[in-house]
Amino acid sequence: MSQGIVLNYEYIGSHIKDYIEADNLFSTFEVEDIESIMKFANLTPDEFNSLLAQSHSVISARELYACTRNANVSINNLQDAVSTLKSVQKYMKMRVFEGIIVFLEQLQKDQSITAHKIEKLQADLNQIQKEKENVEKEMQTLHSQLKEKEGNDLPKEFLSKISELKNSEDFNQIYKFFEEISEKGNQKMMQKACEEELWKKQNHGHYYGTNVLHYASLQGNLRLVKSLIECGCDKEIKDKNGRTALFCASYFGHLEVVQYLISVGANKEAKNNYGSTPLIYASYNGHLEVVQYLISVGANKEAKNNYGSTPLIYASYHGYLEIVQYLISVGANKEAKNNDGSTPLIEASSYDNLEVVKYLISVGADKEAKNNEGKTALDCSKGAVREYLLSIARK
Repeated sequence: MSQGIVLNYEYIGSHIKDYIEADNLFSTFEVEDIESIMKFANLTPDEFNSLLAQSHSVISARELYACTRNANVSINNLQDAVSTLKSVQKYMKMRVFEGIIVFLEQLQKDQSITAHKIEKLQADLNQIQKEKENVEKEMQTLHSQLKEKEGNDLPKEFLSKISELKNSEDFNQIYKFFEEISEKGNQKMMQKACEEELWKKQNHGHYYGTNVLHYASLQGNLRLVKSLIECGCDKEIKDKNGRTALFCASYFGHLEVVQYLISVGANKEAKNNYGSTPLIYASYNGHLEVVQYLISVGANKEAKNNYGSTPLIYASYHGYLEIVQYLISVGANKEAKNNDGSTPLIEASSYDNLEVVKYLISVGADKEAKNNEGKTALDCSKGAVREYLLSIARK
């Protein structure tokens, strides 16, 4: 550094590009000054390579290393790395980099080949996708033509009947129509009736809001349920109360229909408008085989509805001893509480279900558990259950 002159290394470093473009960095500053300047310089690979090339006729390789070793060079890709290493190897006489450069160049070449292959595969994939879309369009056209032809093959009386029923609110007549088609085993007719969405007609009678699939399920009509599902009817569609076909079959204890619906992927944890699941429904209505089957396929035995009741609470409430025994045998929580704070034992005691009370106590149910009103099973009991609880309390 020239005597008496104080250089602002940071400022020079931030404007080093000007010196590189003017090719005067090495003629303007001493080596030790350049070393300090480099600490504040941020260079691109091209700028750094130009700087090294400019040094060649001015300073030695050793001096070049000394003054540029602290340079900050932004390397953004493999090409940047290779070009920078080549310049360092050439102008700083560092042969140690030759092997690294050869390796990186080969890697760069391999990456280029791979990128080209990927690009070609992507182009091929795009072509295949386009061909697939064309085939799907052709298939849709053929399918529509086939359906039209099949429709033309169907009896005019049948087609007229569909048109008539589509404008009818007589659910019993509509259901009977589907039953007759199912009994004949004519899937073409069934398919046509389903495509016309006649199966979605709703019952406005006793089972309000149910459609043909729901009604077939609660009736246990397995053949009709299968025909409807095979024709594309939605197995998860809900009635006005949020019940699916599986709900209906579970509630009425139709095991074969339940098994079939599960086999085609029906949601065993679906909830109705009151938060109940098919397992809760089956337990509520005392259908042991359905309860056992649903548990065997993984139904949640601790599911609670909007009232906080589990399958075990409902089975205890209704006095279904076998269901209570089964649920306990598979690990159901005997101390579960509903929204009123009642346990299975309190529910069984409240409704005088003596055998259930005896069983729950035999497996360790808490006799002192209290509901939200602070009442125990004894407090809620009556009749034979009260006599039994008093008798064991005196022991």
